[in-house]
Amino acid sequence: MKGLLLKDLYMTVKYCRAYFFIAIVFALASVWGNSWFFLAYPIIMASVIPVNLISYDEKSKWSVYVGTFPYSKKEIVSVKYIITLIFLGLAILLSGITQTVHMLIQGTFDLEFLIVLLVLLPVVGVICPSFMLPAIFKYGVEKGRLVFYGVMIFLCALLAVLGAIGSVNDGLPGLFPSLQLWIVPLILGIGVVLLISSWLLSIRFYSTKEG
Repeated sequence: MKGLLLKDLYMTVKYCRAYFFIAIVFALASVWGNSWFFLAYPIIMASVIPVNLISYDEKSKWSVYVGTFPYSKKEIVSVKYIITLIFLGLAILLSGITQTVHMLIQGTFDLEFLIVLLVLLPVVGVICPSFMLPAIFKYGVEKGRLVFYGVMIFLCALLAVLGAIGSVNDGLPGLFPSLQLWIVPLILGIGVVLLISSWLLSIRFYSTKEG
């Protein structure tokens, strides 16, 4: 599976460089603003990279060619999820750093808020691939994009609502005073279950797919 992972990393560097630039721009913008949109956008960008890689795989007929290698369908699917986790981790690190800088500049550094943020951002990040990847592995990229559009509309609406709440409560930290602490691990647990379920479902769909 190491070879599959390296292949996807090389493809990401070649075809998705613009994503990194855009993510950095939005992350830097979050340093001087209180918007959830700027903070979460790098996470969303990272979460759609695997979808683009699968699209390039289909166009190049890689899904047929890979059958000549000694890789199982489970490994072929799993590498997309591993790529997702790698880039989500980098995006979360970037957002965490920029949010820390933002709070230090504003003189509002709050460690508890930062920890909660770093717990919730991964959950936001796994929503998109958790719904898109099973659909794509079952129906292909073109039909799977319908799920992509639906998920993106949902996430944009969610970010808009959170952004409005943040503005009313004088910034992002204002979102959390009323948030019960027990809800945070619950949300994280839901995210983990969602990701694992998606992973297993994608393996099942791809394993029963012809070709």
